[in-house]
Amino acid sequence: MGDKEHYVHFSSTSGAGSNNIVVQPLRHGHLNVNLGFLQIHHRYHVEFTVPWNTCVIHPDGNPTVPAIPTGKPNLNCRVIEFVQDRDDLRIKVELFAHVERFLNEEFQITCCEKGAPLTIYLKARIFGKEQGTPILRNGIRRIAIEQDVEEDENEDASD
Repeated sequence: MGDKEHYVHFSSTSGAGSNNIVVQPLRHGHLNVNLGFLQIHHRYHVEFTVPWNTCVIHPDGNPTVPAIPTGKPNLNCRVIEFVQDRDDLRIKVELFAHVERFLNEEFQITCCEKGAPLTIYLKARIFGKEQGTPILRNGIRRIAIEQDVEEDENEDASD
């Protein structure tokens, strides 16, 4: 085998080689947000933009907040900021990579209490310990490394 067969190659027209977070619409009211590769037990700030229309339900036409998190709380994925940008909504999320291999976290937002929710699925491949260091996509920043509880217990038992 030649050296070139050991590398992943992306077509320049596919966009797959881009270093940006990829937002893909699914059926109505659902979006996939592909984050690329992350590291197990790392905590990240993830910032991305989704299409967002100004809420027409508000009686005064001027909402105090551009969006509201709804649905059940998720300890591994929480929205920390919304910013309205013309026809888009910039969302900042704190994400914890708590499982190895494939991460699929979801959360919901709505324009107001009467609005239909938008479900957002955050998807990432997670490197395990000592499997390498991922190159983070634009809009992703590591903010902390959490200690692995099981690893600590194993070290304490061996002492």
